[in-house]
Amino acid sequence: MTLSKLQQFILEECFDRRAQCSRSIIDKNYEFSKSKAQKENFKKIITQSIERLIDRGLLVGYGMRTQEKFFITKIRLTLSGKRIANEFRKSKQKKLPLKKKRTSS
Repeated sequence: MTLSKLQQFILEECFDRRAQCSRSIIDKNYEFSKSKAQKENFKKIITQSIERLIDRGLLVGYGMRTQEKFFITKIRLTLSGKRIANEFRKSKQKKLPLKKKRTSS
């Protein structure tokens, strides 16, 4: 499954915070310099990424619903979301070049 950098960030941020976090934490921590979007479009892009992760079954969203819109205030990782976040973390971890010495007997 291919995920964007923003979606990977959202999954890892929730994973760091014991599988659930507030929407405001994601809005504050993801820097504008990483995104090519302008400030007014930034929250819309984050909302779309969260909604797509919810559609894929990686997140569960909590919030308020009006007739036109759903306002996500809190998100939680599902079991498959935890698994994928853990895989991303393992792939980023550096591997040490260990060499085995041969012993002559």
